Amino acid sequence: MSTSHTPPTPEQIQAGVEVMLSGVRGLPDHIGQGFTLAAGAAARVRRGDEGWRPRRVTLCALGGSAFPGDLLWIALRDHGVALTVCRDYEPPADLDADDLVVVSSFSGNTEEALAALDLSCASAARVAVICAGGALEARARARDLPLIRITKPNPDFQPRAASGFFLGALAALLEDLGLFLGGRARLAAVASEARALNADPALAAEAAAVAGALSGKIPVFYAPPPFASSVARVVKIKINENAKSPAFWNEVPELNHNEMVGYTRLHAPLVAVFLTTTQTTPRQQTRVARTVETLRKHGVDTLEVPMRPARDPLAAALATLYLFDLVSCELATLAGVDPNPVAMVEDFKASLGPFVTTREP
Repeated sequence: MSTSHTPPTPEQIQAGVEVMLSGVRGLPDHIGQGFTLAAGAAARVRRGDEGWRPRRVTLCALGGSAFPGDLLWIALRDHGVALTVCRDYEPPADLDADDLVVVSSFSGNTEEALAALDLSCASAARVAVICAGGALEARARARDLPLIRITKPNPDFQPRAASGFFLGALAALLEDLGLFLGGRARLAAVASEARALNADPALAAEAAAVAGALSGKIPVFYAPPPFASSVARVVKIKINENAKSPAFWNEVPELNHNEMVGYTRLHAPLVAVFLTTTQTTPRQQTRVARTVETLRKHGVDTLEVPMRPARDPLAAALATLYLFDLVSCELATLAGVDPNPVAMVEDFKASLGPFVTTREP
């Protein structure tokens, strides 16, 4: 299915950029609002059993509703919390009474999330829902499930700008379930730090320089753990959705064992972008530096972008993502596209036809 879309005017593009950036600038405030939205959710999950706490937490979500789970993992990994993100129609097959499944979809109409909800409810796991309405809210209410409902700040608000709501709500829920001691305080500090970093006047100039280096090229983003599956993945998504451009990601050191040899030939349109940080081991820092040197010796276009400095790794991640929000919007402006619509995605979803699950309430 294809749909003709009239190219936006420069004025429409600039207005679209401001809509997108106004949403992401609100992230620090959205975190606090997420705390409020989650009030009482843990008690409903416990169902009167005050001693219950999950052995494992699975976040079933896609796109902008999923990557807050990847980001929160940066904070949770030191707490021994088994949090995984499921980007599929089916949650883990071995769900039991010690599992918590959080089904998340900003629109509430993501078919994979709806299928995951139905399958999770058919298991022994406890299930909670985070959404801004749609069929997911209707099913949660029909099944009397714990529901954390997000309200759009404005009609044009995009799901990929909603990370703060999800981060705050998930952190509060997990703290109240005894998994994330001091979660609200830590996220509040992260929000304060992100607010100060996001106000840095040098960011716009840095974003323009990075966008200039990426314009007309296909970036492949690399980072070491814990910033690969979180920050590198989400930066790639920002470029895809906002700039309407291909982008990819991988992890250091995995690329050193296979992917880097792929740059031996046919790499002219690619640029290898390394998100560098001191918040990793010295050996990983050395590995990144040597990787850049090796690729440059083979004629590969490379770019090093230092992650924004911050006391908390999660704050560094969020500040770096804000930089790339600016970068992706600058790339959208250079390409003459509005960063907000994702017409190809919507056309594709329509081409699939209606989705019906077998376990609707």
